[in-house]
This record gives sequence, C-alpha cells and structure tokens, in this order.
Amino acid sequence: MTKTLFKLIALPIIGLTLGTFGELAHSFSVSASYFKTEKIYNTTPQTLRGNWYSYVNGHMCVTHINKFSVTQTYKGKTHGLFRSNWKGYKKLAVAKIVNSEKYTFNALADKAYQSDGGWKTTYRTINKQKVKVLRDYHGSGGYVDLFRAPIYKSYAK
Repeated sequence: MTKTLFKLIALPIIGLTLGTFGELAHSFSVSASYFKTEKIYNTTPQTLRGNWYSYVNGHMCVTHINKFSVTQTYKGKTHGLFRSNWKGYKKLAVAKIVNSEKYTFNALADKAYQSDGGWKTTYRTINKQKVKVLRDYHGSGGYVDLFRAPIYKSYAK
C-alpha cells in the first residue's frame, strides 16, 4: 500500500477509534508532515545573519540572527529560539531542506510541531521597489516577510 493511499484510507479510520489507535494516528500525521534536510551545520549562513524586522499584532518584532544563535525581541522581551550550546530540538542545527531553497535552524527536531517551516531570502516588490526580505515559513504553508529596516505594516500570508 502506498503512503498516499494509507493516509487517505487508514488514517481517518484509525483517527475515529479511541485509545491507543487515536494516539497512533496522531503520531503518523505529525511525522508525515516533516521534511528531510541536507548536511547539518552549527553556524548560520552569512546571508541570513543580522537584524530582521517584522510588525506583529501592532508591535515591532526583531529577529536577531548571528553566527551561533537566533533570538527574537517582541514587546520588549528577548526570547531565545535556537543556540549552538543548547540541547535537543532547540539546538542550533542549520541545514538546507531537500529539494528547496529554504533553511531550517532546528534540523534535529524529530516531530513536525518542533520544526520551523523554513527560512529563505527572496525579493518582494513594495511600492514598485524590489526589496530583499527574509521569508519565515509556517508549517501550514503561510509565511511572514522580515525586512532589514523597521516597517510598520504586517507582510504575512
């Protein structure tokens, strides 16, 4: 039975059952949405390093990417996302996602909910100007664009 056929037929049936089978269906659906990566590095690519700005729910959010860590400052508080000296899925483990131009900062994550959706630099046209942005992808397929200079509008999809 192919994986696709299994997902279409077996998972809904398993998901309707109670107890152990319901937990089994959850673990299959989570692991099925995770992606494969290439070689893992313990430092961030130079093109991604620096401060990147976004505007979230009426507040400025600054993502700081340096050689050994990724942090965010939001509402005056700084939160560590990934660091090279941490353990587990929060450890900075940078890898390129297979068949993609995106990078992940936590290639050691073994569950989809632990993973970031990927990051890549791209260009966006705003007011007829081509601007370089860092696109932060979500697991659901949406993304947020981060800019090199502070902005006061949300650019999310």
